[in-house]
Amino acid sequence: MGDCDSTSLEFIIVGASVSGLASAIALKESGHRVLVLEKEARPGGAGSVPNGSGCAQLPPNAGKILSDWGLDDVLRANSSPVSGFTVYKYDPGTVSPDFIGTNLWDKELLSEARGGYVQLSHRELVRILYEFAIKPSKDDISLVSVKFGAEVVNIDCEACTVTTKNGEVHTADGIIGADGANGIVRRALIEGDGSEPDSGTFTGISAYNTFIPRTRVLENDLDWLFNFPNCTLWMGPNRALRTFPLGKDSDLSLTVYTPDISTQHIDWNDEAEMKLTDVLGSCDKAIRKLAAVAEPATCIRIKEYHDLESWVSESGRVLVVGDAAHPSAPASMHSYSCSLEDGVFLGKLFSHTQNTERVPEFFHAFEGQRQTRCTRIRQAEKEALRIILLTEGPDQAAVEASMREQQGAGGNVLEGLQNVLDDFVMPTGFCLTPSRYGYNARDDADEYWMSWGRYHDMKKDTTDVDKTPIQMTFSSLVEME
Repeated sequence: MGDCDSTSLEFIIVGASVSGLASAIALKESGHRVLVLEKEARPGGAGSVPNGSGCAQLPPNAGKILSDWGLDDVLRANSSPVSGFTVYKYDPGTVSPDFIGTNLWDKELLSEARGGYVQLSHRELVRILYEFAIKPSKDDISLVSVKFGAEVVNIDCEACTVTTKNGEVHTADGIIGADGANGIVRRALIEGDGSEPDSGTFTGISAYNTFIPRTRVLENDLDWLFNFPNCTLWMGPNRALRTFPLGKDSDLSLTVYTPDISTQHIDWNDEAEMKLTDVLGSCDKAIRKLAAVAEPATCIRIKEYHDLESWVSESGRVLVVGDAAHPSAPASMHSYSCSLEDGVFLGKLFSHTQNTERVPEFFHAFEGQRQTRCTRIRQAEKEALRIILLTEGPDQAAVEASMREQQGAGGNVLEGLQNVLDDFVMPTGFCLTPSRYGYNARDDADEYWMSWGRYHDMKKDTTDVDKTPIQMTFSSLVEME
């Protein structure tokens, strides 16, 4: 049993992102009240490009979270399963497409991890999470309220208040920043610890994202891209392309990594200043055909961000999650699972208390337990990008030769790369291991509670602890939902 108190805690979440909505859902499950403030006008944003926010990749550890929330049916109806990926050469070869080999997920490990790989559009995933978050409980009580068009312009970490652009001030027991690497909550923590402002350093790589409607794929004789195992990876030098089936309609999602030649900052919701066909460089003719029939693309200039001194403010009342805490590169294989895990861990942790005095302790526990895993995954994602974008030279040639050799021997193409690259570490998403895909955020949170959290007050006289939660200005708003 956790701390006993008849009044739930109240949280403000800045950003209706995947990590923000996942946190809202998990905190709601633990009986707490949540106000989500989102600057966009609707779930997933409202940009100028259809489906501009790209493909959400959900490996087993993400899928089982949605399953535990009872979202199996809705996920199945809106996603496409994948079994691995086929590797082709990006630049022109003697044949087109120039097949290198295949990498398949291990069915036994997928079964042990209680899930499979599925993919759907980012906006569809956000919509699913949003609708589930605001769904009333069995007692017809709404614990989560989401306000759109509510841009947060100021955060007072000491007073635990946020101010929106229209002048509203909201107060809570805790503030959770889920508004990304460039969001106001991360900036507030950086300012609070006296660090230099961190707007990120450009890596020299851009990621272009678009999609092709299924009917157009079929009309242009590109349907072979839907063949087993459903996904493709086209590798360097210096550029790469990934294709995925996208959601229930099985449209084709494309992500192209190129040298950064753009000067305009663009996000996933706005059309890129340069056409996709103009940034492809030397490529297989199938890639150029794909780009020619694709919808307008979006572009993100990939940045590298410094690690925060802490994910928690000095007051202990403000926490960052998701990309605000551990920024990932666009279209990373594991960013969605990390964001969902953050929410689940946080909610499960707070299932053990309704005591406002313990918010700082639990926020720091979240950082302590989640930071190592997220850091390792970020490093593995960087390694994956490095490998598929190797410059022309001995390493790139050795990787290609190793992959073709593995394919000829009947193995997965990525097996054996450690023998040709001295510093190679198998990237997350390229292989299945229990530590990556068997991870359970609920169990991790319970382990913290059983090992540390439950002993908090055992040697104290708890009668003097003030357990009165801070009153929020949005309580009546939540009750009216």
